[in-house]
Amino acid sequence: MAAAGSFAKELSDETICPVCLEYFTDPVITNCGHNFCRACLTQSWGELGRKSSCPECREPIQQCNVRPNRKLASIVEISKKFSLQVAKGTGGACKRHQEPLRLFCRDHEAPICVVCDRSEEHREHRVIPVEEAAEEYKENVQVKLQSLEGGREKLVEWKVAEEQRILECLKQIEEEKQEIKSVFKEMHKFLEEKEQYWLTELVDLEEDIKRMQGSTDLSEEISHLSDLIKEVEEKCQQPPSEFLQDIRCTLSRCQEGEARQKEVLSLQFEWRFRSASLKTSILKKAMEELEESLKQGLSQESLKQALKIVSVTLDPGTAHPYLDLSKDLKSADWGGPYQHLPENPGRFDCNFHVLGQETFTSGRHCWEVEVDIEVLRWFRGDPWAVGVASDTIRRKEQIGLNPDKGIWAVGMDPFYPNAVWAYTSPEWTLLTLSYDLRKIRVFLDYEKGHVEFFFADTDNLLFTFPPASFSGEGIRPFFQLFPRISMQC
Repeated sequence: MAAAGSFAKELSDETICPVCLEYFTDPVITNCGHNFCRACLTQSWGELGRKSSCPECREPIQQCNVRPNRKLASIVEISKKFSLQVAKGTGGACKRHQEPLRLFCRDHEAPICVVCDRSEEHREHRVIPVEEAAEEYKENVQVKLQSLEGGREKLVEWKVAEEQRILECLKQIEEEKQEIKSVFKEMHKFLEEKEQYWLTELVDLEEDIKRMQGSTDLSEEISHLSDLIKEVEEKCQQPPSEFLQDIRCTLSRCQEGEARQKEVLSLQFEWRFRSASLKTSILKKAMEELEESLKQGLSQESLKQALKIVSVTLDPGTAHPYLDLSKDLKSADWGGPYQHLPENPGRFDCNFHVLGQETFTSGRHCWEVEVDIEVLRWFRGDPWAVGVASDTIRRKEQIGLNPDKGIWAVGMDPFYPNAVWAYTSPEWTLLTLSYDLRKIRVFLDYEKGHVEFFFADTDNLLFTFPPASFSGEGIRPFFQLFPRISMQC
């Protein structure tokens, strides 16, 4: 096939007009033996005026001696067909000239034919054989292919990690649902027990009253009191001497009647009913207070209080000498000149780190960190990181940012611009920024070993580290800064 291609090139070279550098069209031959397209030769004569000469050798020629070259015209047609057949076998032909694409133009980065190579369009361009270009570009493509394969593998890893995080999140949601159901189940059980207890009291009272209604007949008591009243009234009509006789007995009988009346009234169960009614009022008030308490307890402010939002202050005793802390210890940036600070075993000497003064050994805590917005938008070189760190991390040597070294952080690395990473182990995890990263909220659940990061402005999750075991170690806020980076907490 290579030999055929070489022959096709030689053949096409002989069938191309030296003036238009295209296949001969209506070829003619001069008396000096050169061939041209009839139109090209006529145009050349028009430019030269009456003095006609060969455009190739400049010898004078007579127009009457120019003859059609029919043999060459046939050869041109044969050359076109042969070149087209060779092009089909070698992978393509020039759409314009129907010639094999045996050359490659570096300037246009496209394969061309030998006719294109002689044209004005490509005359000053860098042209090499297609075989050489293919080998050269194959190397570049192989490098790109390796990069794409690496990117695909990384995306597969991220996809697996993302699916794992989703499954873990769904699992946590299910656990939370079960916990809520359990809480309300206990609440329902308590309320049902109290409801049954109070209803039972009222039922008992109701039955006692009904029994009293069926068994108590006050007619006899009314008759007795009526007789006593009549007797006392008659007694009061007697003369004084008679009235005062047996007065003690009369008073005694009146007192006996009053006592029997009080005894009857005590049987009306007034107090028991009032007591039950009072409990109902108390229940209504308690339910109103419970509803209000639940509303307040589930409010955003109460949730923040439950999270124990921390006002983090930076520990100057841990800050690298290049870091400049504000007077209120709430912000830090790259200070510029090296500060000659007192020797401190807790100070970072090799890493541009600083820790928060707060140390956590239990509970849930969160705080917010603001990284310079202009840095995040326009500068993608210097690294930064925020998160938490074990109080026992090494201070006097270079350490990596990963949980194996006691650091759980997210941030930016200079070798991977335009990207924010979670410094996981053994490989970092690229984070998708679906919102502006104006503020980062760091959340720590010590007992569960959770370290999470949120977009502070939207409350959306940025990243969750796999659960860790802090084993009673103190955990502190962590910050890494480089030139042009400033942070505020």
